[in-house]
Amino acid sequence: MKMTLNNSQKVVQTLSAKLLQNLEILQYSTNELEQYIYEKANENPLLVVIDSKAKSNYEEIMQLARCSLNAFSSQGHVLRNDEFNVIEKKLAEKESYEQFLFEQVPMHKNLSFLDLKILTFLIQSLDDRLFLDVDLEFVSEKFKTTFSHTEAMLDLLQTFEPVGVGARSYKEYLLIQIDRDPFAPEMASQFIHSDLKLVATQAIKQLSKKYNMPLQEVKKTVSYIKNLKPIITGDKFETIPYVIPDVAVKEIEGEWIIKLNRHYLPSVAIDESYVALLKNDSNYKTYYRDSMKDALALLEGIEQRDKTLYQLTRLLVQLQEDFFKKGLEAIKPMRLKDVAEALGVHDSTISRAVRGKYVQAPHGIYALQSLFTKGLVNTSGKMNSIMYIKKRLKELIEAEDKKNPLADQQITDILNAEGVQISRRTVAKYREEMNIVSSFNRAYG
Repeated sequence: MKMTLNNSQKVVQTLSAKLLQNLEILQYSTNELEQYIYEKANENPLLVVIDSKAKSNYEEIMQLARCSLNAFSSQGHVLRNDEFNVIEKKLAEKESYEQFLFEQVPMHKNLSFLDLKILTFLIQSLDDRLFLDVDLEFVSEKFKTTFSHTEAMLDLLQTFEPVGVGARSYKEYLLIQIDRDPFAPEMASQFIHSDLKLVATQAIKQLSKKYNMPLQEVKKTVSYIKNLKPIITGDKFETIPYVIPDVAVKEIEGEWIIKLNRHYLPSVAIDESYVALLKNDSNYKTYYRDSMKDALALLEGIEQRDKTLYQLTRLLVQLQEDFFKKGLEAIKPMRLKDVAEALGVHDSTISRAVRGKYVQAPHGIYALQSLFTKGLVNTSGKMNSIMYIKKRLKELIEAEDKKNPLADQQITDILNAEGVQISRRTVAKYREEMNIVSSFNRAYG
């Protein structure tokens, strides 16, 4: 037996600790980042944090001081509140989960009166875990509509925050989380569907054998499932944080103005008194160096988060200008991958940047994630959003001859002629989702 040594080259990408921290900070919502800042400040004596409320009080005092000085000037002006003051008042109120869910309903502007009634009933039928506590067949009969229509309203509810609301079982609760994560392991859904008990007992070898998967891949998938959000416990009417927009977009004289909302985050700085105390003490040389490194990494991570969020929002305004002007009915299909390529970053960076974050548009507050919509490819190779197709379908039906309404196949032919590649079954599905009856019922019903 002859043994030989072979040299080979391969490129391995490793992430530095600083980059990992930047990515961690990027994925935090405003509430999570605030908590993270206080945790780091408790660990690091070099960090000084000014509470957001104290910061707000200080700013108000300074504004009053400037106002007093201006009162003696001929050019004195009346002070007006920032656009985020309304949210600040709302933040002080105790909001229930039910109220929180109802406030997300206006974000979806293409809902019919019946849609709203069903959605309201579903929200009021949630148990303490925010699981649905009513059978969809019963709801369909109660509102005299189709099962698919009721199911479509539940699908909509399951896109609301917090993630997992409207689930009908623990399995579905986990599957909703996976469905909303574009970077979930490929086999995570299958493991939950068929082998949740094996996942719970961490039967790695058994899963590996059953699915013919490498042990390491099975471990990664099981670990991912075990780290999904646990079920919400306690009374569903307990206090929860109000949705705080991380960024605001406003049109002023034809120009789009983007403003990051740092108003509710505490101010972070390096305490110079502690620097002077530790820097020249030889007993704390290593401790000072590590603390300073950690403090600078936090400040850089927050700055990088702001920069990424601003660049992302600026691109979204360019890609989705019609949405910012008109609302969700004008949204265009857009994928994480396309935005990542445009910004020259990895898909996961965009996924982290939109996670749990909201944008304040001129017509409401929206989850950034809701701007990434699916669509159908048309003959030109571009994509038409599902909302656009539904809107066009509704227009065709409203303009039809009431004595001779359009059949689903006729609508399909018209849309195909317009370049939208769609099947008759999909047309029927969208029509039912909008609670529009068939052509026979429109003519004789």
